[in-house]
Parts: sequence; C-alpha cells; structure tokens
Amino acid sequence: MKCNRNIYLSLLLAFLITGLIVSCQQNQNEKHTANTIEDAAVKATADSIVLEQVWELNEQIRRPESAVYEPGQNIVYISNMVGGASDKDGEGYISKITPEGEMQDPRWVGGLHAPKGLAIHGDYLYAADIDALVKIDLETGEVAQRYPADKAKFLNDVTADTAGNVYVSDSRISAVYRLKGDTFDIWLQGDSIRSPNGVYAEADRLVIAAGRKGAGEGRLMQSIDYDSHQVMPMGKGEPIGELDAVQPNGRGGYFLSDWGAGEVMSYHPETGVQILKTISQGTADLDYIEEQELVVLPVMMSDRILGFRVE
Repeated sequence: MKCNRNIYLSLLLAFLITGLIVSCQQNQNEKHTANTIEDAAVKATADSIVLEQVWELNEQIRRPESAVYEPGQNIVYISNMVGGASDKDGEGYISKITPEGEMQDPRWVGGLHAPKGLAIHGDYLYAADIDALVKIDLETGEVAQRYPADKAKFLNDVTADTAGNVYVSDSRISAVYRLKGDTFDIWLQGDSIRSPNGVYAEADRLVIAAGRKGAGEGRLMQSIDYDSHQVMPMGKGEPIGELDAVQPNGRGGYFLSDWGAGEVMSYHPETGVQILKTISQGTADLDYIEEQELVVLPVMMSDRILGFRVE
C-alpha cells in the first residue's frame, strides 16, 4: 500500500508540474502575441500616413520659414525672412493666409528682420527674430513687446507650453531660451543639444531636434525633462538628418522636415522614420492642423507654401 501511495503521489506531482509548465508557456505565448499585435498596430499606424498636395501659394511670399495655425480665426500665420537668415535689415514680415491656401494679408506685420519660428499662446503670437523674441497682439497686429536674448546668435524655432512659458532654440550657440513671465534667458545649453532647431512643448517634457556629442552628424529626436533638465534620446537615438520642424502627427508620432534634403517625414520612436514626400531644399517649419487633417509647409528656397491633405 505504501508503494502504491508513493507512486500515486509521484504521478500527481508530475501532473501538477506539467500543468504549471503548460500554463506558463500559454501565458508567455499570449503575452508575445499581444506584444506582436500591439507592435504591428503601431507600425501599421506609422506606415499608413500619406500626404496628398491640395494647394500651392507662391505669390507675395519671400523666403518663408514657419507656419502656425490659429483656430479662433481659422488663420495660418507665415514668417517671411526675405533676406539672409541673419540680416538685420527690417525687411522681414508675417503674412496671414487661409487653410485653403489663399492670401488674406501679405504684410500683416512688417518691420522685422529675419523672422523664423512662430508660436501662439493666449492672445499673442511669438516670433523668433535673430537675437530677440517678438510678442505680437493677434487682434491688432501691433508689436506688444520685444525680448532681447543675451548672447543669442540665431534664434530659430519657438513653442509654448500650457502655462505660457515660451521656449526658443538657438542653433548657433547650442541653447534653448525660455521666456517665463518677463524674463527671457538661457534655459539649457551644451553638447547634449548641439545646433538645436525644432522644438515642441508637451505636458512634461520639451521635444527637440538637436545633435548630440558622440552621436555622429545630423540632428536626432530628443526630449528634455522640464524639472531636471535631463536630455534623453528618443527611439534608437540615431541622427536623422538636417531636421527643422517637429510637430505631432496625431498618431503618437511626429511630422518632421529635413531642410537640406527637402523631405517631409513621419517619425515614431518605436518604428523610426518614414519619408512621406521629397520636395526641394528648404522644407522648413511646418504646422499640422489635425482637425482639418492638413499639413501647411513653407518651402523657403522656392518662395512657396504647400498644403497637404493627410490620409
């Protein structure tokens, strides 16, 4: 009886162990399948973006650099440098166009030098103008304030967070300036953000296209924690190109432009880069109007603005 009992217990134990192993394998297979489905869904979403050009505006536009949409008026503001990127000649201006590509006011604001990045917060438009940030009243078009930037050489892209802080990249001195209240000074500077251009303010971090010491040539996608100022590469942390624009694409990633290669791209940290369009040199600081599924793209070197439907 004792021998039979031992045999019974051994068989029972073996049965239980086998069941446990099978259950673990099933759980691992289910987890792997779920991850595979999720990864495939992310990739399919990233790879499914298509841009179809629906209009072109090439009149009264001179070396356009940035576009930003204001939903209250349903207007797109365009910065026009006119001359060289560092020329303090007072010839730069800002235009107002419609999302349908029609000119509404070619010189809504004049007397600027070489305006580049644009951002809107509240009732004001902010424009980077070589070594100063210009604050413009959206209702009147009057310059409300100019904020000189100490040591600035080439203020470039502009973004604003929900609290009203305005961040501006300086591509020549590897820095990001911040306007907080009435104080405009360097917020972060160094080799971790070499030659920064495109910036976009998210809830808890600043997304930035910038080079990085030891990462090779070109700009890569990175993020900066607002509190700690820690700079972290996104995705594989590899340079992508001569990145200019950084704008959310509404699908968990970003629209990017490569100024030198004349490309518009979609980027997701998990799937990398998808080239959507190759146009011509000067693809600059685009904006994406998500509710209209429309990308508005300045092409600086050919003096034109292009509108693309996102499909």
